[in-house]
Amino acid sequence: MTRGGLRRAALGAAAAFCAASVGVPAPAAVDMSVGIRHVSPTGSAQECSAKAKAALSAFLQGATESSPGGGEWIATAQNPQAGAATAAATVRCYPLSQGYVVTFTCAVQLPENPFGADTLCLDVAHKFYGGAITALAPMPTPTPVPTGCSTVNLVGTWIADDKPGLTLTADLNGNMTDSDGVSGNWIIKGTTVVLTYYGEHTLTLSSDGKHMRGGGYSFTRKC
Repeated sequence: MTRGGLRRAALGAAAAFCAASVGVPAPAAVDMSVGIRHVSPTGSAQECSAKAKAALSAFLQGATESSPGGGEWIATAQNPQAGAATAAATVRCYPLSQGYVVTFTCAVQLPENPFGADTLCLDVAHKFYGGAITALAPMPTPTPVPTGCSTVNLVGTWIADDKPGLTLTADLNGNMTDSDGVSGNWIIKGTTVVLTYYGEHTLTLSSDGKHMRGGGYSFTRKC
């Protein structure tokens, strides 16, 4: 297996990962694993492809051949919290005059995954040729989005009482976006809300969590 071949395999996994991650907020890091290879003195390219698909499918989803008969298999995994693929792996088969060479390349987004690229690649490789499997930590369970008129957060849709057409949508991370796509953020302490939106404004949240007023604004939450 040449360095060029390994590089192409790495790029295949990275490309699959990046393409699947479009729309995901910028990750803290992308962990790559390149270099695991296995040589089989016997067996056909078709056998290698079948084992590649099975090995990937044991840990990831949607194992497909990048081009029919090409021997390059790619699969991804989705983290429900991120809402998009955060791990990818490529298994590449190279036929020899007798047997074949197979390489394993993985890319994992951290910290959205509880396991690294080396751990994932080693398990895929061991599944392929019969090595010991290490149980991967499960993907984190997504945190349910709060509903209703909470008094401890501003999650939901807020409609301006005195400014027609102004609507703010707040998420659990303290972000807020208006109906025109302008972003802001919010902080709440007790009943005091600090809203950063075209400047900083201090508002008071009502005891039922449905209204907030002050700083030149008056909003009612849909709940």
